[in-house]
Amino acid sequence: MSLPLPNDILLLVGEYVEDYRDRYNLLFVCRHFHDLFLRLVYQAAALKDCSQTRSFLGAVLRRPELARAVRSLDFHDWCPRSTSTPSSPPSDEDLAPYAQLAYSLSQTAEEHTKWEQDLRDNVEEAWIALLLPLASNLRHLQLVYPKQNVYLDRMMQRAVRGEKPFDDQPAFRVLRDVSLSHLADEEDSRGSYMTSQVLPFFQLPSMRAFSADSVVESTRPREDEPEPTHPVEEPTPGSSSIAEITLNTSSGSQGMQSLIASCSSLQSFKYQHSDSHLLAEGFQPSAFFESLASSKSSLHTLWLDNCGTHLPFTIAGANETHDEWFGPLTEFTALKDIRIRLPNLLDVRYQYEPSCPLTDVLPASVESLYVEGCKENTLVMLVGQLQKVLNKRKTQFKGLRRLDVEGFFHDEEDEDASGYQPAEAAGERVIKPRVYQTVEPLHRACAEAGIQLYLRDRVCLATMQEA
Repeated sequence: MSLPLPNDILLLVGEYVEDYRDRYNLLFVCRHFHDLFLRLVYQAAALKDCSQTRSFLGAVLRRPELARAVRSLDFHDWCPRSTSTPSSPPSDEDLAPYAQLAYSLSQTAEEHTKWEQDLRDNVEEAWIALLLPLASNLRHLQLVYPKQNVYLDRMMQRAVRGEKPFDDQPAFRVLRDVSLSHLADEEDSRGSYMTSQVLPFFQLPSMRAFSADSVVESTRPREDEPEPTHPVEEPTPGSSSIAEITLNTSSGSQGMQSLIASCSSLQSFKYQHSDSHLLAEGFQPSAFFESLASSKSSLHTLWLDNCGTHLPFTIAGANETHDEWFGPLTEFTALKDIRIRLPNLLDVRYQYEPSCPLTDVLPASVESLYVEGCKENTLVMLVGQLQKVLNKRKTQFKGLRRLDVEGFFHDEEDEDASGYQPAEAAGERVIKPRVYQTVEPLHRACAEAGIQLYLRDRVCLATMQEA
């Protein structure tokens, strides 16, 4: 088959074919297409079990140019062995090239022996860790960790230190964004990351965006965490090129200080707190205020504890800090997008009116403000504070374009307080009419100013849809 189009043009066309199956089918059009598009097919891979990983790894071992073509690896949809179709262990002959690779990556005979046995037993982490060092041009990585892991932590620490096998074949030098999640075990429970586990990613030279589920920063050691042979060194403050951090269902008792301080120009910080972790010590907004102080001139997005989980008590004792004031945002001169709980935005813990008005809290650069956790008895106060902001939109808040107010506004009593669980037959809940009446003056003022206003209640699903 002969085509008048040059290969460069055909490759550009292939780049626009986003569906993996369609890209794969290009290989069977003709021999020319097979040779031309094979590396394109291997640019991005979503691997879901040991069998797929073994097959992919075998291909890149046979043809090293395919390993160099890999740009994106996604393990997020990995099916644990308990839920996926059981796979038979590879034969000695089939295992040989992988065992040899494990040998080249190991530092001791004991390490190699254990790695080879885990490959034979289809230990998920052993196979994932075997593949990653080969992808020398990897840009995007979505990775899963088991609760008890050995290979991934060890590999990342060695890569950062330049230890064997990374002393003569550096890895992850062009890795730009990483997303970490957890692999469920046989009991369908998931683990958590200590900050020491994620710090190596902050020391990679090309990293720009990092996200993870369940990062726990604690002053107490985790009982199931072995003492590291080589303690992880914290990166030098301001040495990381990471500009975006997203932490879901996490707990930062010290404001994630080690992660944030390492960033030279942090632009986006999104944090969702959870008290459900064993080592959770409660949400401390003031700790995050101190940690983020070094990013006052660069931070443009701050989501502080969006849809977080707060319990009255944690293992550390009474949870008394989650409603403390974060502090004034006026010195965050680049901040445009703010999402924050009402008691953290305004100092209203011990009085009805805030000690510092909202006009003296918000930065002049704000464009979007999303206030969470408003109760009906504080709505009048918040509406009044937001109206004062609108009164200064022409002189102080010229960029303001959108307001979101989320809270407990629906038409039932507080189920947690009353113990009442309404039947599903009652239908979807709606926001009380009197709540809309309370907000109506603000709604009119926003309409006149050309500012979007959204009233939300997370129990009223229709109100939570993105606009």
